[in-house]
Amino acid sequence: MAQTVTVPRKPGLWQRMSEFDSRHPLLWNLAPVLVYVLFLIPGAVFSSAQPRYPGLQLILAASLMVPLVWRRRYPFAVLLSQLAPTAVTIGLDLTGARDGVVTSASSIAVTLALYNLVLRRRLTLVWWAAAIAAGQAIADFTVNSESHSVWEFLAYFFEAAFFFGFVLTVAMLVRTRRNYQESVRHGAAREAVQEERTRIAREMHDIIGHNLAVINALADGGAYAAAASPERAREALTAIGATSRQALSELRRVLSVLQAEDGDESAEMAPQPGMSDLGPLVDRVRDAGLPVTFKITGRPWEMSENQQLTVYRTVQEALTNVLKHATGPRRAQVALDYRDDGLGVAVANTGSVVEDAGTPRGLLGLRERAAVFGGTMEAGPQPTGGWRVALWLPADGPN
Repeated sequence: MAQTVTVPRKPGLWQRMSEFDSRHPLLWNLAPVLVYVLFLIPGAVFSSAQPRYPGLQLILAASLMVPLVWRRRYPFAVLLSQLAPTAVTIGLDLTGARDGVVTSASSIAVTLALYNLVLRRRLTLVWWAAAIAAGQAIADFTVNSESHSVWEFLAYFFEAAFFFGFVLTVAMLVRTRRNYQESVRHGAAREAVQEERTRIAREMHDIIGHNLAVINALADGGAYAAAASPERAREALTAIGATSRQALSELRRVLSVLQAEDGDESAEMAPQPGMSDLGPLVDRVRDAGLPVTFKITGRPWEMSENQQLTVYRTVQEALTNVLKHATGPRRAQVALDYRDDGLGVAVANTGSVVEDAGTPRGLLGLRERAAVFGGTMEAGPQPTGGWRVALWLPADGPN
């Protein structure tokens, strides 16, 4: 059968950066300081323009850059820590071309602090950040403006507003994308949990429903034969014990999946019922008093464990329904027809059908099982009486 091979996608730059961050968070936190020390300070020191107050500029730059190490954990506190060095910078008018050491540090520090504030904290703090940015623009205009005209004030204000809006927009885009990805991951997790619950519910229904139906039939037959044929009653009790052990074994296998820790594959190693278990299944139903014929035609082809489990559960559910809901003289026939393009499974029975047979949970589960492998399952009454369940699994379907 054709199998689809999934080629893993090569991680992109953003994913590789995120993986590096998760492995080396301290180094990532220090990255802005290291980049500033390695590149910007030497450029400013060896510039042809003579800096003013070089020692003070280095102190101010350090007071602006060092708190960035904690920008992701305490972004608002880092933003507040920049008020004092920024006030000194504005007061001494250290914003010209000769003041690259402190000017570059201030730009980097404000950008990263504001970015992390928008990205990681509640958005109400953005209003405080906006008030801080507006206050700095007004203070810069008041102290360093030459004409103090309205147009110059607007120039100061709109320059700060554009810078603040640009950082805010980029941070909001990243935050929105992260929230979307997180919601997708949570949705996928919830869907996986729901699918697992549905799968376990189907397994529990099939295991408990079938084995209890067999045990009930055996118990009724044993009670009837107890007086006339003690040997027959003993055989019924033996079959009840074997059926109970089989049910407990299957229940332990299903429940072990719920108890397994993440990454523990021991539960999945337990064998699941397959094609080789159809014979014992039919024998147990015969022991319960239902005459069953079992017929196989065609050349068997290789099937996955999950496909075999689907066939087994289909036959099991169909025979269980005969035991539980069919009345009067009844017989059942199980037929497996292997073809080149797929496998056909048919379970038919004689006898009248009880109209009120409860909710069709089992049949719905069988249809879901078949659909997983690109197959179909049909069930309904026969024109001549009785009920028929038909399963088709294509050979080239998913396995």
